[in-house]
Amino acid sequence: MQIKDHIIIPLGCILILLGCFFSGCRGTAEDENHDPRRPSFKPIVGIDFYEVRRSFDNGLAYDSIGFVQEAEWHIKFTREDAVQIYVPGSDSSFNFEITHDHDSFFHFARESWKVVDLNRDSLMLQRLSLDGLRVNKMRSNVYMRFYAKDYLHGLGTSLERLREPRRQDTLFVQQMVQRANRNLDDVDSSYSSKNYPKLASKSEMLEIERRQYDSLALMSQSSAYEYLYPEYDITIHRAYKDFYHTFSVLVGPDGKLRLGKFFVMPEFVESRRRVLEGIVDVYLQHLLDVTPATTLGLPHNSVVYLRVRGKQDG
Repeated sequence: MQIKDHIIIPLGCILILLGCFFSGCRGTAEDENHDPRRPSFKPIVGIDFYEVRRSFDNGLAYDSIGFVQEAEWHIKFTREDAVQIYVPGSDSSFNFEITHDHDSFFHFARESWKVVDLNRDSLMLQRLSLDGLRVNKMRSNVYMRFYAKDYLHGLGTSLERLREPRRQDTLFVQQMVQRANRNLDDVDSSYSSKNYPKLASKSEMLEIERRQYDSLALMSQSSAYEYLYPEYDITIHRAYKDFYHTFSVLVGPDGKLRLGKFFVMPEFVESRRRVLEGIVDVYLQHLLDVTPATTLGLPHNSVVYLRVRGKQDG
């Protein structure tokens, strides 16, 4: 009987080949799921990063209405998927989980972010504004630059100095201040400021209180509403009659008050204007100590919003 030749492969070789095959398949699947554009936070875990510059995409920290981007964050990535953010001006901190979206997009601290630059010395984040699941490119224009603690120490300057406004910020603010002060009766040309106008009573006839806001979003742009639109509640005792009006007032660089905007039916505009100008000129200008708004040390025309109640009985 003729015996045919057979190729005999040792069992060990078969196991090795099978292992290579399955590991190769698994590696291919992992490669398909891994986004090569996704940065890893692992190399910077445990490093303290301090924000040194926050600006719009044009490089400026100020915009045309007076909003200012201020560098103030101190962050530390505690894990690959977790970050600790310290509240400015306190020893408190918040811990946030990090979720990856796609590409270099992440979600944490109730915001969406794109990682623009990441290394052990510095970090740059772009804050994203979303319309549903899509990025609003026009509004995603804020960039935050961070330096590592050790890197900062090697620069030979202070964090406070690095956070100061730059020359282009100063030049831009000067232009906005000049425009505001050329148009003292124009609300639309006025310039808001973090150092908004301060109004204080100098008579027992007048009580004034600035409206306070809940500071629930210290890390959010919404906290700027308080200085962009400063509001005061005013009560005038021994007024010529009882009244209640809401309107805005322009506060000039010299402390002069001018009537701003108010809302009333068109047929009553002129009569209401005369009433409100009388309240401003007779009562407010004489019963208030007024400190004008300043930006980078420059006084300028700015707006405050008033709710004024008059009472005949003091």
